[in-house]
Amino acid sequence: MAWPVGQPAPGLPAGKAGISVRIRTRTTDPANWVSAKAVGVDDQPMWHGVGRMVVVTDPGEHLVEVRGRLSAETARRVRLRAGEIAELEYWTPASFGGADGVLVSAPARRRLGSGVSGIAAAFLALACVALVADAAGVRPNAALVAALFAITAAATVLIIRAKRRVDRRYRAEVSHEVDADARTAETGAFLGDGTPPPRLADGGHGVLVVTATATREYVWNGTQVAARPSVDPNAWLPWPSLLIDGAGRPLSWRTWCYRLPPGRHEVTVTARPPLGGAGAVGVRPATVTVEVAAGQETRLDLRVKARVAVRSASRDRSAPTELTGFEADVRMTASGPAAAR
Repeated sequence: MAWPVGQPAPGLPAGKAGISVRIRTRTTDPANWVSAKAVGVDDQPMWHGVGRMVVVTDPGEHLVEVRGRLSAETARRVRLRAGEIAELEYWTPASFGGADGVLVSAPARRRLGSGVSGIAAAFLALACVALVADAAGVRPNAALVAALFAITAAATVLIIRAKRRVDRRYRAEVSHEVDADARTAETGAFLGDGTPPPRLADGGHGVLVVTATATREYVWNGTQVAARPSVDPNAWLPWPSLLIDGAGRPLSWRTWCYRLPPGRHEVTVTARPPLGGAGAVGVRPATVTVEVAAGQETRLDLRVKARVAVRSASRDRSAPTELTGFEADVRMTASGPAAAR
């Protein structure tokens, strides 16, 4: 359902709930190219573009994602009552070198961005040093000029790294999933961009933290397309399936945690083709053994590299497609147990 910005909320069918997602095109922390995003609920693509729409759904818990060119940039869990609309906003923090957008409860709070100001501050410092050197009677030479530019470059790198660290901390702070309790984590607790809650690991349990990300190649009529294929539902890469010691556990993109007894555990992950369609070749389960220690956290980095091939009878890339091939490589890297928070 459409919900234009500035207009009252639309009415919902009886007994239904809604999830509003606004893809913002202007923020107080800009420096991002406006591009269409794909919005999904419970691993199903719902709409794409910019602006605001409402997904009509049943009351209860739902996982909302916003995806770009590769995989889910951000995801949040919402809990809805009948007649309620959860309002979320997606925006991209300014970070040189690119940054994933983040989905937060509306309205998104104001933040100071680095953007061009970081580079401007570095060159302002350079100008100040040059003026001081001139006032002190220091004659410019090649060594001095090289040193000044080296200082400027170092300051720029430090500013960029500091901004990225601030952005990562912000993503964790706005995650609504850090209140997961021990009972939920026995099966699997979604953390979004947050960290496991304290005291989840105790004398009789450890915690396995799994972060799942993906990269995707999209081949349209035999041509690899670099543009974000947010229009095509066949480009929607489903969540991989997860088994821990042979038992199915919930998993999606971003981060989950599992409360487990101490000892060795076998983790098996299988990538799934778009829409569960045919044409899935080269998809084999990947298995790794992880060590879980009482009172400690073990981390598992899960990366899926997928290749999606589609065919269309039209030259218009927004036209419907047919899935013709899917290949995926799953790689997992486990870290040793570390002290839990």
